[in-house]
Amino acid sequence: MKQDHGIMITILLVDDQPDLLELTRIFLEKEGDLIVDTAVSAEEALRMLKAKKYDAVVSDYNMPEMDGIEFLDEFMKRAIDKPFIIFTGKSREDLVIRALNSGADFYLQKSTDPRSQYAELRNMVHQAVMRKRVEDALIRSEINHRNIVEAIEDSIYMVDKNSRYLFMNAYHQQRLGITDGNYIGRDYSEFHTPEECERFTCAVQESIESGKSVQDEYRSKGRWFIRRLSPVRNETLERIFAVTVISAETTGRKQVEEALQFTDENYQIVVEATQDSIYTVNPDGRYLFMNTHHKQRLGIDREKYYLRSYGDFHTPEENRIFSTSIRQVIQTKKSHEDTYTRNNRKFLRRMYPVFGSSKDNVTAISVISLEISPH
Repeated sequence: MKQDHGIMITILLVDDQPDLLELTRIFLEKEGDLIVDTAVSAEEALRMLKAKKYDAVVSDYNMPEMDGIEFLDEFMKRAIDKPFIIFTGKSREDLVIRALNSGADFYLQKSTDPRSQYAELRNMVHQAVMRKRVEDALIRSEINHRNIVEAIEDSIYMVDKNSRYLFMNAYHQQRLGITDGNYIGRDYSEFHTPEECERFTCAVQESIESGKSVQDEYRSKGRWFIRRLSPVRNETLERIFAVTVISAETTGRKQVEEALQFTDENYQIVVEATQDSIYTVNPDGRYLFMNTHHKQRLGIDREKYYLRSYGDFHTPEENRIFSTSIRQVIQTKKSHEDTYTRNNRKFLRRMYPVFGSSKDNVTAISVISLEISPH
């Protein structure tokens, strides 16, 4: 009497020995929860996989024309995202490693005890298929959030461990030029350069292997983007099976940064080239910056001025006049101009308030001091 497990699994069994193929089919279908189709070669199996959907594939290794590993390689190339089990009489350790590295879910060696070996094979089929169905359910659950992500003007998408798209919002489809909604299973490399693909693949692998989010800033077609890749984990199976990506364009911000950098570089050139003293002090009159000309005026070597007091380099009377002037700038929050004499040379000094996050807070005073001819 057939047992009712409440769920039917359809598998494709591949073996070049018809007698063994039939015997295995009978044992696997005995409980009534597996439906088994058979193929006597990998080539025939590939044709059947094209015509019909299966929950899993169980294949022998030692077959003519195309062995089980070669069959698995072709299976993976065609992106047939179903469990694959190698069931063979071969027991070499290197073969097991090759099978698992090629993407096999399980590897089972045939034994002389048919009852136990078929029970173990059935168990492997159930484990692999249930795991796959749980992953698919989780992916569907993630995709159900699309109503939220469609309203966001950032690219949001999900890829599997091989960088094949599982989901992308409408904004990302527009970015990639996809107009028919046909993206599931398509590879990242279809839409990006080899260099971009290599960078993205490395980020996906880093996120999967570390189990942590990865942030990456990159440039594509003259535009700047920053993306965050986060692993999608099946806690029950303790397995990361996909990565979600949120990618936002930062071209505008980057252009501002580059402009500021350019402005700062030019500012430094101007400040260093001038034959006037340019310096900045904090409200206590301690130096925060001075250009080369002012260092030379004070006889200061290199950067040995930072947070030293104005009074360290000037007479008490010069320090008193300077302190009075910067207090006036702080109190009025306006620029101030004065003149002073030092070593029989007359100077004109202009002071400017430097504000912090608020216009009410003067955090520093910038000074331009130039020598003027005596009246």
